[in-house]
Amino acid sequence: MSDARRILIVDDDESQLRLLRTVLEADGWTVREASSGDGAVALLETGAEIDVILSDLIMPGMDGRGLLAAALERWPEIPFIIMTAYASVDSAVELLHAGAFHYLAKPIKLPELRIIVRRAIESTETRRELVRLRRRVGLPSDVVGVSRQMREIFETAIRVAPTATPVLITGETGTGKEVVARAIHAASGRTNFVALNCAAIPPSLFESELFGFKRGAFTDARRDHAGLAEVAAGGTIFLDEIPEVPLDTQPKLLRFLQDGEFRRLGDNQVRKSDARVIAATNRDPAGEIAAGRLREDLFYRLNIVLIHIPPLRERAVDVPALADHLLKRLADRYQLEHADLSPDALAALTAYHWPGNIRELENMLARALALRAGKVITVRDLPTTIGRGAPAAGGLEPGAEPATLTLEEVERRHILRVLEGARGNKLRAAQILGIDRSTLHRKLKQLEGVAALQP
Repeated sequence: MSDARRILIVDDDESQLRLLRTVLEADGWTVREASSGDGAVALLETGAEIDVILSDLIMPGMDGRGLLAAALERWPEIPFIIMTAYASVDSAVELLHAGAFHYLAKPIKLPELRIIVRRAIESTETRRELVRLRRRVGLPSDVVGVSRQMREIFETAIRVAPTATPVLITGETGTGKEVVARAIHAASGRTNFVALNCAAIPPSLFESELFGFKRGAFTDARRDHAGLAEVAAGGTIFLDEIPEVPLDTQPKLLRFLQDGEFRRLGDNQVRKSDARVIAATNRDPAGEIAAGRLREDLFYRLNIVLIHIPPLRERAVDVPALADHLLKRLADRYQLEHADLSPDALAALTAYHWPGNIRELENMLARALALRAGKVITVRDLPTTIGRGAPAAGGLEPGAEPATLTLEEVERRHILRVLEGARGNKLRAAQILGIDRSTLHRKLKQLEGVAALQP
């Protein structure tokens, strides 16, 4: 993270400005000030570099709501924190759904303020890093994630994309293996992308589907037919569920991986294709080799670059961004009015175990979007398995009611449970949480009751 931490405080109360400036400057922030929304906009228009905006709600002229709307339209990458002495649940929900990063009630509690602005700067750095990655390689919008695991996957995709190296992607069903494969293809500059679900092709037809056939090679082969290896020349072949490739075809696939050569079924002519192969499986490759379903030499040829996508339950921090992206895409797909998630619904989704991973999340959001009772999706619009917990590993305690918990409490319980599961090993816990060790140390200092868990 960058050492520069620049915050703009907007408040018409001079004494409040002085207090906040003193506290934040003592914490290492560079503070800029404005006494109105109009003044804040004028400052931002000068090109001043700001990482976080902290604004009062009620002010003369342009108030906090107006400033929030202007900031979201023109500087959406800057997280916006609202302060007000007129706090209520309704106004908090309204402002959060309008796009505010967080909501603070006056009088401001300084420990809470420090936590929130620190989270905001972390959010800023993450957003900027993702923007940088997308601009570098043109990652498709479907590739969503802010966790450290996903950032590492982005970086691997960037490095391997320009090469012709085979890639093996592993992960549970529904984690987005094809999405990552398409991201690698999109960043490669190659032409067409051809996907083949190996489990969906009868074994007797697999070779002809992949490599094509010559007229007369079998009954009903009335014409020459190009297989996917030819069709994908200059592009990418994605072979999903690679252990399902018939054993008698695996040596031919291995040869194709080694030198790009193949023969159509029933033909003696050797053909070549420069199609790049990306394979995927939701199974353990070592177990498939031991069971005799996957040739070891084929596995090693595919496993030059391995990308493992962790299940959603191990990167719960990605759920909010994924849910927001999926809701927008689903609303467009089904021509429905866009809806946001209420804080209780988001807390419940973040705490859920997600056995079906992103695919399950998408299906659940599609149902909620279609059947919601109001303009906002609440926990009541979600299946009872979500609303009543079905806690994630390291998530809520048994019997807890997610709808009654704040996001801060969900995060607190999740961190403590992961730390406990890692037997106090902070490095391992940080890896599971998708954050670096220093970030975990900072979070532990903020949490009550963690002292007993620290060695």
